[in-house]
Amino acid sequence: MWIKICGLTNLKDARLAVSLGADAIGFIFTASKRKVSPEKVREIIAALPPEGEKIGVFVDEEKEKVRKIAEFCGLTGLQFHGSESPEYCRNFINDKYQIIKAFRVDEKRGWDEVIPHVRKKTVNRILLDTFVSGLYGGTGKAFSWNLVPEARKNWGEIPFIMAGGLNPDNVVQAIREGKPWGIDVGSGVEKEPGKKDGEKLKVLISRVRAIDSV
Repeated sequence: MWIKICGLTNLKDARLAVSLGADAIGFIFTASKRKVSPEKVREIIAALPPEGEKIGVFVDEEKEKVRKIAEFCGLTGLQFHGSESPEYCRNFINDKYQIIKAFRVDEKRGWDEVIPHVRKKTVNRILLDTFVSGLYGGTGKAFSWNLVPEARKNWGEIPFIMAGGLNPDNVVQAIREGKPWGIDVGSGVEKEPGKKDGEKLKVLISRVRAIDSV
């Protein structure tokens, strides 16, 4: 199970996430309580081991600005969390980055938006987050995970990631119901926006790894 810890803003938390076994860490470059500057991200990444993915989160940003930030910071992946079209994402698919497209879903919305990206092969992975009007993530709210198995029949073999309201107490159930390739966790392992809770982080990762070993 691939684990991404998102919304990192400081080196201490980034080092902790990596040391506990996170496969990827995420930095937010759009309006958010967890927004961090490219200069800070560059500093954090330079102090980390080269292994592991470093992913930048963007919302409807200009393509060239995304590329400049990615190169400057040393990112390995780009996560698009807005209304980016398949054509927009295709601009990056042949670059050196792993491309993740996020879709906000609930009982009715968001699911059909996945299909054009999958069929046109414009991304490497898809991510499902919870639809909350006016917000693009970090809501701490979960969607109904049992909706995933039916929906994914239309997605082929593309890896998909679950996000939205995941925390140490519900992550095992979420994985069992949704059967994702990976998970993306932010607010569920925080003590306040932008600052991680070391104990929550440790418990969440250990519970996910326990599933892996079964």
